Amino acid sequence: MQDGRLRAEEQVRQLTAENNARAARIQTMIDDFKSMKNELMESNAVKDQYIDNLNKEIAGLNEKLNEQKQSLQERNFTFGFERERLSETLGEKDSKIQSLERRIAEMDKELSGQSSTLSDRNIRITALTDQITAMETERGRAEKQRAELEQQLQKIREETNALKGQLQEKDETIKRLQNNVTLLKKELGGGN
Repeated sequence: MQDGRLRAEEQVRQLTAENNARAARIQTMIDDFKSMKNELMESNAVKDQYIDNLNKEIAGLNEKLNEQKQSLQERNFTFGFERERLSETLGEKDSKIQSLERRIAEMDKELSGQSSTLSDRNIRITALTDQITAMETERGRAEKQRAELEQQLQKIREETNALKGQLQEKDETIKRLQNNVTLLKKELGGGN
């Protein structure tokens, strides 16, 4: 009977030691899980902050794009108005040139038989020719100005397209980050 009691006490000691070791292992696992959970929460917070920063950047780009669009509309309006004004000016110059050419033709016809007024006619023709030359020069300047406006409009279109491309890249980056966050949240949910 004494032997049975000793064996029972030995079994109790063994079971107690096993239970203590098992409890220590469980506590270690709990501590490891808490540490891993904290790391995941910190990583998730960093990614949330990064997404917020990206959202702010995209908002800024959207605002800049809207400003560019508004500026482009204003420039388009100004360009259209200026082009219309230049076209009207060129039309007026052409009409004046044609009128002057008709006057020269009429004067040539009237003065063809008047040799005594040849000097006066030459002076008038020279003056009219100078006017025509000046108008042609002015028309050339107007054509050059219109070409410059066309180049400015093309540059604005290229800048707008570049901004649209940047915005599309930002949208794709946000979508990818959102997918990553969704996956992380699913993993966290599965881990709990």
